[in-house]
Amino acid sequence: MFVSSSVKKMDFQYICSRKIYTIGVFEKMKKNLIFVICMMYGVFVQAQDIQGFVNRQLEVYPKSRLLDIYKSCFQDYMGAEHLVTDRQLVKAYLDEELQANSIDDLMPWYDEPCGIEGNYVRISIRTVLEGFITKEMLLDAFIRSANGKRPSVESWKNRWKTIVDIVDKMNLHLPHYPEDRAFIDSILAVGKYAISHSPDYRKAYRPHYRIVERSIYEHEIKPLLEANRMLVRIAEIEVYPQYLTDYLKAARNVGAESVRKESGVICIFPNQMNENENMFRIVEIYRNKAAYEHHLTTEHFQTYKQETLHMVKELKLVDLKPLDINAMPSIFIKLKP
Repeated sequence: MFVSSSVKKMDFQYICSRKIYTIGVFEKMKKNLIFVICMMYGVFVQAQDIQGFVNRQLEVYPKSRLLDIYKSCFQDYMGAEHLVTDRQLVKAYLDEELQANSIDDLMPWYDEPCGIEGNYVRISIRTVLEGFITKEMLLDAFIRSANGKRPSVESWKNRWKTIVDIVDKMNLHLPHYPEDRAFIDSILAVGKYAISHSPDYRKAYRPHYRIVERSIYEHEIKPLLEANRMLVRIAEIEVYPQYLTDYLKAARNVGAESVRKESGVICIFPNQMNENENMFRIVEIYRNKAAYEHHLTTEHFQTYKQETLHMVKELKLVDLKPLDINAMPSIFIKLKP
């Protein structure tokens, strides 16, 4: 059958247009699908992050209630609880806390991130009592953090709903959960968000800290804390077999003398490996970097170093990062007779 060229051309254009339309629809569907998948993944990650935070909170602070989970989360999202308009009043309150509390009253940590993302950091007043930072530095960092721009209470209400819905599903059986949930809902309903720690938390952990915005913490406070933070390491040592007996005596002596004579030495604990008697692992814990540097200058360490220099075949120092510094005081207390 004869078909004019003009008809063929129209049919070809129609087919092409349908293909382009089909491809366009397919591309749009693909983009929508990718968007949906990304959204679902984002929700999943958020849920995982919330669950991870809650589990860590209850592991470190088992006396926590929903109030304390809420408080850490709003500190992370909203920052300090209120705008600071009277510096002298804030200073007076900090002075009062510093005078009323000793180092032994406080939790052993110096800083810890707030909530899920750590946008703000809790700085313990321990940092001032131990002389790591000045009172003026902590006060200034807190005031600048408190007076910064913050999200609206309405946006926080939406965020909290996401958090508490996931907490509900975790079935944690937290004490006073219904009352705490109702109280939080009541303050949010009137446009407020700040609350205190629960009585249980305050009694168990005596929280005394200031909230500092993360960038201020990282640039101004963290470097000073790092210089004073506990130093933990393992010395991996291999000695020549012919000096084994002499090295055993020297290692025992320097460990015992260091702990007895140096307040900054928490632990020097030599260990001999079972699989190779010429291999040693010495666990060393110093109160801070300065304590370690002082240890290197002491007579007993210098004697050990000079006496054993020719005995050591290989030495490697491995620095460690404690995962739970809060548990360390109880570990050593248990060793008391």
